Amino acid sequence: MPSPTSPRSTVPAPGAMPSRPRRAAPAVGLVALALVLGACSGDADEGPTPVAVGAQEYKPALEARLPVPGSPDDEVTLGLVSLTADGSTVELKVLMTPHFAGDDPTETHSVYEMFGQDHNPRIVDVDALTQYEVVSGSGTDLATDVVHAASVNGRPVLYQAWFPRPEGDPAAVDVRLHDSWPTFEDVPVTWESEE
Repeated sequence: MPSPTSPRSTVPAPGAMPSRPRRAAPAVGLVALALVLGACSGDADEGPTPVAVGAQEYKPALEARLPVPGSPDDEVTLGLVSLTADGSTVELKVLMTPHFAGDDPTETHSVYEMFGQDHNPRIVDVDALTQYEVVSGSGTDLATDVVHAASVNGRPVLYQAWFPRPEGDPAAVDVRLHDSWPTFEDVPVTWESEE
């Protein structure tokens, strides 16, 4: 459900190029990533579901290494791969690579831990002063299971989440993965052609 938000809450992300005012952004290189979308459940009422694929298949467009919220000794590399609109939703793909303190190379760290045990990503259309939260149905977010998706230090895991399609089909939106992390600004949206 869209809700008003203030554009002053955005901060340039490391490696992201601020590009205000907004303009039509090419999505070269991101279109090919939409090919993985074919692995959805057979029940049309359930909507899209996360797919199990190797994170090595993805190339981030934007990347930042940040401290884990509430755990300054631990860090996570966020690799924003794509935002792809198809039908009534927009799919976000992010590679998350843990860099947690400790000597055990076999210890796994969940996506929930990498988010600092606070999971509330959003996409923000700054021009329309509107933000969109993860689609939820029957009390379950339409996103990767953050408790069970995990990886060892230095190895990325793919996080996916679906948001409502922004009104007006903007060329780019901002992505806020966590309130304590900088915003990825002007992330291009790949709009799937409707047949």
